[in-house]
Amino acid sequence: MSEQLIGQQVELSTPEGDVYRFVIRSVQPYAGESYAVLEEEKQDGQLLVTHVETDALGAPVFVVVGEEDIITAVLEKQVAETIMRSLEGVQDTDEEV
Repeated sequence: MSEQLIGQQVELSTPEGDVYRFVIRSVQPYAGESYAVLEEEKQDGQLLVTHVETDALGAPVFVVVGEEDIITAVLEKQVAETIMRSLEGVQDTDEEV
């Protein structure tokens, strides 16, 4: 399910009823759980780390994470993954030359 979520748009609501739109940038495993990194759909969109849960129907539910250690670990994993993908692209280009 996690790979299928990447790139999808989601809306998160505050208790006050404010709605924010995000794009799922990555889903990272951490401590046996799945966490999604969401980016707000604005030019300078903030990143938000959420715990991926499911509702009674099996649909994903995104719960905002407040624990700094989890946020740091998940974002570090995302950065490492992004760097690895970039390096793979460079290696592919070098092989074509």
